[in-house]
Amino acid sequence: MRFSSTKVMPMHWVLCILGPAIAMLAAFLATVVFQIKAAEPDKPQTPTTTPAVSAPSLRKPGFVFMELATQRVEDYTDFFGSVADFKVTWRKPGYVQAQSGLAELTFIDPKHWGPGHPFHGKVTGNGMGVGIEIGIVVADLDKAYAAALKFKDKGWPVTTGIVMRPWGVRDFRVTAPDGYYLRFTEGR
Repeated sequence: MRFSSTKVMPMHWVLCILGPAIAMLAAFLATVVFQIKAAEPDKPQTPTTTPAVSAPSLRKPGFVFMELATQRVEDYTDFFGSVADFKVTWRKPGYVQAQSGLAELTFIDPKHWGPGHPFHGKVTGNGMGVGIEIGIVVADLDKAYAAALKFKDKGWPVTTGIVMRPWGVRDFRVTAPDGYYLRFTEGR
């Protein structure tokens, strides 16, 4: 049986109109399900997450984000907010999501990984970031360096001051309390 274009066209328009609405509803329902699952069993089933800043989603195809395990979630939040201007976009106990204009970092306390998580029971909090280098481009390298120096006594040593690199940009390096090696650099 053949369909004429007049019979197919109305369905196409219905899908164009309803498709985005259905996608938005699915995203909303997924958020509610996540919030309910995240609630602890002995507490009332109310949303436990708190959006901190209304920000557009950066998570589009090709976007890379990093989740850093640490028992010092608030320290990481303060450091990246001060040095690289990351803003908290989501917070719940033991977990913070923070974004700059182009990147997203999440900080999670390993004790919040459930038994089904592949890292459950495998991360101790001591040196877990060893071998991981994270490069972050900042708008004002000198300002970021001055902010980083304020965290030295809090376990965030500047391991290399501002240096001009052979590839033509300046940067400085910091070692995070959990061993992550952080390179703050200016843009090209």
